Amino acid sequence: MITCEQARTLLLDQTSSPGSTCIALSDAVGRILSSDLISPTAHPHFDQSAMDGYCFSHSSLSHGSVLKLCGEIQAGGDSNIEIGPGECARIFTGAQIPASCDTVIMQEQTSTDKNHVTLNNAALKIGANVRVAGEQIKKGETALTKGTILNSAAIGFLASLGVEKVEVTQQLKVHIICTGNEFAENEADLEKGKIYESNGQMLVTCLAKLGIKAAYETCADQLLVLKALIALREQEADLLLITGGVSVGDYDFTVPALEANGFETIFHKVSQKPGKPLLFSTKHHCAAFGLPGNPRAVLICFHEYVREYILRSMGSDKPFLSKLRLPLEAPFKKKDDHRTHFLAATIEHGKASLLRVQGSHMLGSMAAAEGLIVLPPEGKEYRTGDLVEYHLLNQ
Repeated sequence: MITCEQARTLLLDQTSSPGSTCIALSDAVGRILSSDLISPTAHPHFDQSAMDGYCFSHSSLSHGSVLKLCGEIQAGGDSNIEIGPGECARIFTGAQIPASCDTVIMQEQTSTDKNHVTLNNAALKIGANVRVAGEQIKKGETALTKGTILNSAAIGFLASLGVEKVEVTQQLKVHIICTGNEFAENEADLEKGKIYESNGQMLVTCLAKLGIKAAYETCADQLLVLKALIALREQEADLLLITGGVSVGDYDFTVPALEANGFETIFHKVSQKPGKPLLFSTKHHCAAFGLPGNPRAVLICFHEYVREYILRSMGSDKPFLSKLRLPLEAPFKKKDDHRTHFLAATIEHGKASLLRVQGSHMLGSMAAAEGLIVLPPEGKEYRTGDLVEYHLLNQ
């Protein structure tokens, strides 16, 4: 059995450089840049007002605090007007500032009559309330670097630069197989000791957050059936996610089914709770995770390992969950084992607060979790206020 750190190292060693493709910016959310993106223009494109107010040349203040009002400039409107000494123009947020002006005073710091504006801020500095052209980025500078995940903010930023297409890495093709004889086809099956399948639907949504569309199917706990299904799906996928069948029971066939199809086991069993039976194996054109059957363990293994592997395989330079060091909100005592514990938690008043139900088959508390408290194998008893590692979810 290996440690969590060893498992992550082995995973990252199996990733390779992905190919790239050019797609429309509107389709690029969740995708990863395959090369640095150079800005085709400056932003702001021109000197513009940061607020509603009045623009003028700061040198006009030497003529007094009362300026003659001689025009109005709306956002997107014509700014090709001459504002002379002792004059100003009404201007609105985002409007281009005339070449003859260099300062804007907010309207709340003025009083006006029909033709004149009185400036009530004697300490106003030259350049006040002006967004200078190229203040955010200059033409030819790097807007976003290779490996950046294009979230909503990144899409908006690139759109503001006039970018219409982006070079992104190829997405992984992922397929999900949920093994088990226990899945109910209808409500009546529940009376026969069966359960509703949930892992497949859950993993589909996890992958969707990474921009990957995936399908899932169930498979009976039969070695030859699972072997045949893997042989079929590995031809269509870069990555297989197989839930269940990774322990040592009489009906656990994931390991032998993968090996029978030529997959090499990279590791099997990690010193952690939940998710100890975690499996990772590879073939020259495909990789596979054998995930536990318990839904909570599936979700935690996805966040801690599968997500990281997928993002790195697609070229992300930041595949890891964000981490914090937070004080515990209440004491906690681990059971007497030497495994890393992953515990569902929230942040309450700046402290990591454990949620009540932590069983490996229970998803309720994970639905409310904002993160995972990660307790190392060497720790056992924790007091209120002890600092713990906290991994942020829902990224």
